[in-house]
Amino acid sequence: MRNTTINTTQFCDLAGQSAGANKLLALAALGLLLGIPRLAFAQQYDFTKIDVPGATRTVANGNSTTTVAGEFDDADGNTHGFVLSKGKYTQIDVPGASFTTVNGINANGEFVGTYAVGDELPHAFLWSKEVFTAPLEPPGAIRSAAGTINAQSQVVGTYRHKSDPARRLGFLWSHGAFTTFRVPDDGPGGTTVFSINERGQIAGSYLDPDNNRHGFLLSHGVYTTIDVPGAELTAAEAISDAGELVGFFVDADGSAHGFLLSKKGVLTQVDVPGATLTEVFGINAQGKIVGVYTDSTGHDHGFIGVRAH
Repeated sequence: MRNTTINTTQFCDLAGQSAGANKLLALAALGLLLGIPRLAFAQQYDFTKIDVPGATRTVANGNSTTTVAGEFDDADGNTHGFVLSKGKYTQIDVPGASFTTVNGINANGEFVGTYAVGDELPHAFLWSKEVFTAPLEPPGAIRSAAGTINAQSQVVGTYRHKSDPARRLGFLWSHGAFTTFRVPDDGPGGTTVFSINERGQIAGSYLDPDNNRHGFLLSHGVYTTIDVPGAELTAAEAISDAGELVGFFVDADGSAHGFLLSKKGVLTQVDVPGATLTEVFGINAQGKIVGVYTDSTGHDHGFIGVRAH
């Protein structure tokens, strides 16, 4: 595996960690629970718009208790990552990349995301201690995308292996070693991993053999399928330390809505007022959510959502 640390010092040497790579979880011992029963809908958020100055599109992908991270398009259509802290936007670009997005950030200020160079396929990266490690992906990967990073510096994401380039696989990077996994009985499209919390719970989505998309939660070795009732597709994007799950679903009319699923199984549908599309991508320890919405003119904006009192 090629590993390049872009800066004056190297954060980690993944090339020397192959002994811990490509572990496959013992899926046969894990349960797959279908559906979440008796979901109730409610609406209870106040929203603040996030727009990077001068951007034509802004998306908030993740948040810690003090920062928001995401991506934006400039006036020339180029995509950059950003970190928003104390009202200040910092542009993030992997050196030499033509595309950079930041997908997750932890309380220590470390962040992860995805980048591409020219017309090459995208790859995951990690930024820690002012050093980029890129690519951050299991051996044999031909492309990858990072999800989030927790305070223990564990990173989750998705990759495709050269032996089966059509199938998505999840990965966990922890203490320099990779563990790869997939939802049991997923279809040829595979498993996509978006988030990990401090308790090691993992959220994402998968395609079944009929190419239908479902959300999932992996907790204590058990997979739970997340399907919003009546939805055409469901994606579980993030899991908080309190066990609250957020994401989005597409209804029968083709409209996208955000959701929050509490530990008690209560579903809160999340729609920014006046938006034609709302998707929730992150939730922090305080319960604040972030994501993207499309306004009536077709422009995308990031948002922070706080529970209304």
